[in-house]
Amino acid sequence: VFLALPIYSAVVRYLTFTYRLDQGELITKHGLIARHERHIPLARVQDIRIEQGVLQRLFGVVEAQVETGAGKGPEASLSVLSRAEAERLRRAVFEHLPAGAAATRTAAGLDESMPAPEILRTIGLRELVLEGVTSNRMASVLVVFAVGFGFVDDLVPRERYEQWLREGGEMVARWGDRYGESIWIPLALLALAGVLASIVVSVVGSIVLFHGFTLARRGEDLQRRYGLLRQRSSNLPRRRIQLLKVEEGLLRRWLRLATIRVDTASGASDEEEKKSGRDVLLPIARRDELPALLPQLLPGLESDAAPWRQVSRRAIRRGFLKGAIALAFVAAALLAVEALLRAPRWLDIWPLFLLPAVYWLNVISYRHIGYASGRLYFQTRRGWLGRAWHILPLRNAQTLVIRETPFDRRPGVVTLHLDTAGQSPTGGAPGIANLPRAE
Repeated sequence: VFLALPIYSAVVRYLTFTYRLDQGELITKHGLIARHERHIPLARVQDIRIEQGVLQRLFGVVEAQVETGAGKGPEASLSVLSRAEAERLRRAVFEHLPAGAAATRTAAGLDESMPAPEILRTIGLRELVLEGVTSNRMASVLVVFAVGFGFVDDLVPRERYEQWLREGGEMVARWGDRYGESIWIPLALLALAGVLASIVVSVVGSIVLFHGFTLARRGEDLQRRYGLLRQRSSNLPRRRIQLLKVEEGLLRRWLRLATIRVDTASGASDEEEKKSGRDVLLPIARRDELPALLPQLLPGLESDAAPWRQVSRRAIRRGFLKGAIALAFVAAALLAVEALLRAPRWLDIWPLFLLPAVYWLNVISYRHIGYASGRLYFQTRRGWLGRAWHILPLRNAQTLVIRETPFDRRPGVVTLHLDTAGQSPTGGAPGIANLPRAE
């Protein structure tokens, strides 16, 4: 029974599913009783992603997912295609050629209009290890460990669970008798072991996900290939990049490393993007190679040399005022608690001693906030512990939003946002606060 149902479903799908390219559209038909016909304009196709799992690799077939900006997930999925047919489909879509013409030219070796791929970047094993160690995946692994530990009592028989608790308590008691006040040493070693285990899991995950990563450019298309168990490849026309983000976390900024993410108008969900690695165009890169690499991704960026400008210096005062109010509330709460328990002491206002540090942090933060508005691109940057640099092609800007609160009107500043059609992987459109309204 378990075998018959999926086999029946596969046979029905095989006999009823067809697709074709006709008059600038990709048309799919499927269904046995209720027939579904879908017309996808080729001009709206953002990407055709090709994936190949272990079983698909054994049978020499791939899955092609056609993505547009219409909603979450692929607009159409062609699950059993030969790789050659999937490549012919992808080329026919992006060149707007009839499928037969693209296939004939490819088979005959006459496709001279497309240059050979230019390898922009490959990632080796050492860089994959660095990617795993410095990524947010390590923190996610620790969270999974913690959540999994909370479900142990549901998965393990109650007697065994109570036995483990008793044995753990007895072990901690033995450590207390043995080490006395130095019991923190074995506990710290235990915590360190947990961190090391999470690092190992993160590194292994990075290797499995991004093994053999290659970023290439062929004409106007950016091509990615990667994956150990499930191999993935995607084609991204440079003109369809809605937003590019250079991201440097705390560890990566210290090591002078960065991640490059891009938004397209694709509607895939955040969770699926992260699991499959689609949310990054380049998982890891050295900061010193970005000046030569970014113009390959965004044509004309090197010549669009707009000067970087800072926002209003009122940002320092406003940030300091917010921090001062927060510290004052904390100090007042401590005084209130002490007044209930005993006579309050002047040392209870210790949060106010942090005011100089708050002012210094706002000065440092202000120095790392800037924007540049050129003829082709609008850019913003922020952050000093971790850094984010957004580059938005102005031709892809959908709306400009200016927000002004009552507290903004007297100093004459606003918050400006530029929205694009796709904003999942990068976390949203670039915004700049405390911008003088005249600017």
